[in-house]
Amino acid sequence: MANRTEKTAKTVKGTNPQFLVEKIIRQRIYDSMYWKEHCFALTAELVVDKGMDLRYIGGIYAGNIKPTPFLCLALKMLQIQPDKDIVLEFIQQEEFKYIRALGAMYLRLTFDSTEIYKYLEPLYNDFRKLRYMNKMGRFEAIYMDEFIDNLLREDRYCDIQLPRLQKRWALEEVETLAPYKSLLDGDLVAIRRSRSRDRERDVGDRREVREREKMRERRERGDNEPGPSSSSSARRDDRDDRRRDRDRSRDRKDRKDDERRDRKKDSSRRGADNDEEREIAEANALRAKLGMAPLER
Repeated sequence: MANRTEKTAKTVKGTNPQFLVEKIIRQRIYDSMYWKEHCFALTAELVVDKGMDLRYIGGIYAGNIKPTPFLCLALKMLQIQPDKDIVLEFIQQEEFKYIRALGAMYLRLTFDSTEIYKYLEPLYNDFRKLRYMNKMGRFEAIYMDEFIDNLLREDRYCDIQLPRLQKRWALEEVETLAPYKSLLDGDLVAIRRSRSRDRERDVGDRREVREREKMRERRERGDNEPGPSSSSSARRDDRDDRRRDRDRSRDRKDRKDDERRDRKKDSSRRGADNDEEREIAEANALRAKLGMAPLER
């Protein structure tokens, strides 16, 4: 009696809701201690309390023998078939992430394709970390958006054969579902714009460099204007440029030498002043011991 589906429950996908879980998995859930101790006579309100105590998700573990509490509660929801508003409240829960995961699993099993995309795709923006128990009984770290993506893409997840889901593009073609828009689209557009600006700037820089190289080659070859005057003027310009460069380098070198000499003079002057001060201080100390007046500076 405790394992029977509620009399008021409606068929899902043309069958008993509990039959969405395979018989062998379902039987292992019925035989588990968690089902017998914690899932007996649960209502939709009490399922929320049990979901708040969840600390990980998963299917069957330890050699395909033991079901996780997450899997037991999912089967319990199929058995009692809570109202749609309660399920939507589960997935809108932001404080308890495992309640949201439990509601997402039930929604994926029982709702139609359009509602699944409508209510689960916004959860792609939830990046909280979840603990997942694998078949070896070891914990793995996944994220909520990864969990939702597995529900929408995988055929089997958490040891439950998921009902067939229509392709999104097919629903968009018949206009039962709006095109998907991600919150990251704005960031992607900004990244593309910045990359295009950087590319244009690089192209402009390369073009300017090429033009400079061409001008330099023309000056070297004397191809600016036909005739000998062009080559001679180019040579004069080159000589003038080299002369100016030599003058600048000579001026910089002279300034550096002057600064170096000034620093040496200052250091030697400070050293001499310090030596004189030291000698006067020693003489005054000696004169003070002899009871003589100090030297005047």
